[in-house]
Amino acid sequence: MNRSRVILTLAVLLVGVAAGTVLTAALGRDGASVAGEAGPGLFRDEHIVFRSLRPGADQGRIAYAPPDAVENPVLAGPRCLRVAAGAKRALCLRDGGVPGRPYELVRLDDRLREAGDEPLAGVPSRARVAPGGRHFATTVFVNGHGYISLGFSTETVIYDGETGRPLANLERFTFLVNGSKDTSADRNVWGVTFAADSNTFFATVAVSGHTYLVRGDLARRTLTALRENAECPSLSPDQTRVVFKKRVNETSQDAWRFHVFDLRTGREWPLGETRSVDDQVAWLDGKRVMYAVPKTAGGRTTADIWTAPVDGGKPRLLIPDADSPTLVGGDL
Repeated sequence: MNRSRVILTLAVLLVGVAAGTVLTAALGRDGASVAGEAGPGLFRDEHIVFRSLRPGADQGRIAYAPPDAVENPVLAGPRCLRVAAGAKRALCLRDGGVPGRPYELVRLDDRLREAGDEPLAGVPSRARVAPGGRHFATTVFVNGHGYISLGFSTETVIYDGETGRPLANLERFTFLVNGSKDTSADRNVWGVTFAADSNTFFATVAVSGHTYLVRGDLARRTLTALRENAECPSLSPDQTRVVFKKRVNETSQDAWRFHVFDLRTGREWPLGETRSVDDQVAWLDGKRVMYAVPKTAGGRTTADIWTAPVDGGKPRLLIPDADSPTLVGGDL
């Protein structure tokens, strides 16, 4: 074979390999497109949607996988700081990337394509989509402090699910404790979880050194205290239980423990997870919740997603190098 033919043959082979590599990288297991879109089965079937923290160029991107096959997730959509999904849409809270807009909320469609955005007033913290998609909510720290710090301030907003238009700032709702209106000026609200009707929701209110689990009514613009010492609630699929963080110690290393609260009976009990975890859990099914546990690996701070049964059983690792999980599809 002469030199020209060798060069031509090598060129053809290299082009073929490159094309195959691009195609393999671009197409996910369920047919995600070359633009990084999710496949058509994302919301049709049960999937855990989360933020991938695997080291590399895709760190921080949205990922999804079936609950029983989390080892090979599909990457799609943009890089985010916080992710939430439900009812054929998703939310990405991320860096704004332009002067005067340090953070933003990006609405994503059922293929995780960008459908619109809104500025955020501070550092992203929490996000939730209502079960039917009619509303969604975000919480940000307006001065960058964490929940364990003194003097932090939050902004929690509920939006229209279709247009992304802000509907209500929860700091301005009427707050009722034991039937009386509380007018304290130091109120903060965070960690929304929606009921099936999208009008009713649960959240945390902090005021005068106390935290409360509250039931919210969007139409009436009210927040009604149900019990003290509860943060970041998550409502069960059957609407009967709430899992929240309960403060059990004043030190940051072991400040919280997850507890279950039965809304019908008032009974409360701890989860089997004994580590202090600063996260808002998401329900994996009617019997288990999932949440992110920070870790240090390779000199960097990252996290793993763990799951624990709500009957108090032993927790287990679910997805390594990941955080911000929610379940979509199926009957949830």
